[in-house]
Amino acid sequence: MSITVLAIGSQGDVLPYLALAVGLKNAGCSVRFAANSNFSNVAASYGLEFFSIQLDSFEFTQNSKTQSWLDAESIPHLILSTNRVIRPMLDQIMTDVFAACQGSDAIVYHSYALPFVYYISKLLGIPCIPASLHPMPTRSYPAILSNIDRSPSKTLNLLTHLLVHQISWQVFLPVVRKHWNGHKNPPFIGPYWEILKGPQPVLCGYSPSVLPVSEDLPKHVFITGYWFLNPHPNWQPDSALIAFLKSTPRPIYIGFGSMGNSAKNQDTANIIFETLAKTGVRAVLSTGWSGLGTDRPLPENIFLIKDTPHRWLFPQMAAIVHHGGAGTTGAALSAGVPSLVIPHFGDQYYWGRRVAALGVGPEPIVRKKLTAENFSRAISTALNDSAMREQASRLGATITAEDGVNQAVQIIRKYIY
Repeated sequence: MSITVLAIGSQGDVLPYLALAVGLKNAGCSVRFAANSNFSNVAASYGLEFFSIQLDSFEFTQNSKTQSWLDAESIPHLILSTNRVIRPMLDQIMTDVFAACQGSDAIVYHSYALPFVYYISKLLGIPCIPASLHPMPTRSYPAILSNIDRSPSKTLNLLTHLLVHQISWQVFLPVVRKHWNGHKNPPFIGPYWEILKGPQPVLCGYSPSVLPVSEDLPKHVFITGYWFLNPHPNWQPDSALIAFLKSTPRPIYIGFGSMGNSAKNQDTANIIFETLAKTGVRAVLSTGWSGLGTDRPLPENIFLIKDTPHRWLFPQMAAIVHHGGAGTTGAALSAGVPSLVIPHFGDQYYWGRRVAALGVGPEPIVRKKLTAENFSRAISTALNDSAMREQASRLGATITAEDGVNQAVQIIRKYIY
C-alpha cells in the first residue's frame, strides 16, 4: 500500500505530518512524504521517500511581504495580506502536489493548508484522509482563526467556522479552477462541508484533554491526540548543552520558532536579556528562524541553541516560553511544565488563551505588548505557582499517554485496507 502524506508550512505545521509518515512507514506502509523543499534532509534521515514542493518555507518567512503578512493584526489586513502573499505561490504548489499524488493508493493531507487535495483525490480516484491540527466546524466554540474568545450562541460559533473556511477557500479557488483544465470545476463553497459528510475518516491531531470532543461532530471525525515526532535514534545533543542542563536551578526555554522579524530581533532580544538579568533565571534560548540572540555576547545564565528536538528538551525545562503554534503548544503541554505563550500571529492567540484557561500557564502576552516588566511577572508565576505546576504535570502525563500517532495510523490502515 503506497501512501502520500502531504504537508506545507513551517516546522510546527510540517513535523506533525512527518510523524504520521514515520508512523505509517513503521507500520509497514510504503510512504512518500511531500513537503516544502527545506524539509528534504529531515525526511531522508527517517528513511522516507521525499517529494519536494518547490517552496522553501524558511526563505519565505524572511522576505518583506511575508513579514507584513505575519504582522497583520486585523482580520481585513490578514485577508488582504494572505491574498497578496499566498496566491502567487499556488500555481507551483498545486503543480507539485498533483505530481506527488500520482501513483498513490491513498493520500493523507493537511486539510487546512492544502484543501484542494480533496478534489485532486476525486479527479484521480484515490481515497484521501483529511488531517488537521485544528478542530473541525462545531457549535461548541468559535473557529480558532476567527480570534473570537467567546460567542453568544452555538449558531454563531458554527457560522465563524463557515466564514473562516470560506475566506480561506477564496484564496485558493481562482488558481484551483485554472488547474482543472476543463474538468468539472470545484464549487464556490469549499470542501470542508463535504468532508464532514464522510465517509472517509477525518483526523484531528490534538488532545481531547486540551479541546474536549464536541457532541455535534460526526462519528468519522477522530480526535487522536497530538502527532509527535520523536528524535531520530542517531541524534545526539550538544555536550555543552547537557552540561548546562545539569546545573541548577533548572532553566526555562524561550523560543519562537519560525516567528519573529529578524529586523526587529534586537528589540525582542533586549526584552529577553533584560528580564533574565533582572530575575536571574537561567534560560535555553532558541535562535529560531529569525536568528534571535545571535547579535550579542551571551551571559552565563543563557545558552543559545538552534534545532533541538522539543520532545527531548522540553521535559528538562522549568517552564516553556513559546509563540503558541499548534505543534509547539502540544509539545510544551506534553512536557508537564507551565507554558507562557507570546502569540505573534493567527491561531497562536487562541492557543495562548487555551493554555491559560487550562490552568497550565499565565495569561498570554501578545508580542507587541511584551515588556521586561510583564515578562518578569509572568515567568515568576510560571515558576512559583504550585497549583499551576501540578496541573501542568497532570495534563502532560495525560497527553503523553495518548500516543496520537499510533491511533491515527490504526485509523488510516483500517480505512485504506
